[in-house]
Amino acid sequence: MLRTRVVLFLGVMLVLTPGHAPAQNPTLKTLMRAKLLNTQRLLEAVVTADFAAIQRDADALSRITEKEIVSWHLGAQPEYAKQATFFVLSVRGLQDAAASRNIDAALREYTALTSSCVLCHAHVRRLTTVQGGPPVRGE
Repeated sequence: MLRTRVVLFLGVMLVLTPGHAPAQNPTLKTLMRAKLLNTQRLLEAVVTADFAAIQRDADALSRITEKEIVSWHLGAQPEYAKQATFFVLSVRGLQDAAASRNIDAALREYTALTSSCVLCHAHVRRLTTVQGGPPVRGE
């Protein structure tokens, strides 16, 4: 049910907002850095099967992602919104995996989470190249 609400919310955000690359937003840059640090800690937790740390780090990512969504005040590119949706669903999956102490599920969700990051950043780099702006670094 929560996944359905998250997908619905992000879908509405996508439909109601004009398209642009939000990567230039300084607040978003700070949030992206925090997401990276939390995701790195999450890797250690998954590797060591530390379910309490998986839960803690997934919860932190969830809070950061909520702030990031709010920072889309001017809208988001459809591909960005799609990858953000995958990210949110993976975070929720990590929370569920931690609660059920399922390391296989945690590994699958962590892999999906990092995949969404890589694909989204590749998209932002392509947009920056096409629009003639400077390369996006450090998000």
